Amino acid sequence: MTVASVVAVTPASSPAVSPMVFGVPLPLDPAAPLPTADQVTGVLYGLADPNVPFANKGYLVEGGIGRLEARTADALMRNATARGQVPLSFTVGAITPLGPGAASATVTATGPAMPATTQSVTFVNQGAWKLSRTSATAVMAIFGG
Repeated sequence: MTVASVVAVTPASSPAVSPMVFGVPLPLDPAAPLPTADQVTGVLYGLADPNVPFANKGYLVEGGIGRLEARTADALMRNATARGQVPLSFTVGAITPLGPGAASATVTATGPAMPATTQSVTFVNQGAWKLSRTSATAVMAIFGG
């Protein structure tokens, strides 16, 4: 004869856990890396080099530089060269984060026949720091006059 028994096991109740706050701030997400002043000026000097056609500068600008944009920028650079506005010198001020993979920098550009022009420009990290498309257009506009 076989006897089978069934035993019901009731788990013991778990103790209640109450969160406690000790006034210690929670850790923040690590700060996103920012471009260095050397990286910022490297992009700007590369873009402002009158000896390199803009068709070869696409790696410096977010999304690259199209054929028509390159022609227009080359014409602006030729005019700036004729007016004695280049070569440019850049001074980088505050570099601040704008979000993941983006930063802003205050940049002052000066040239031999050009007054100092200060702009806030945006850089994006696309495997390397590049000038945002909007900022590239604004930087090139300083040669329009």
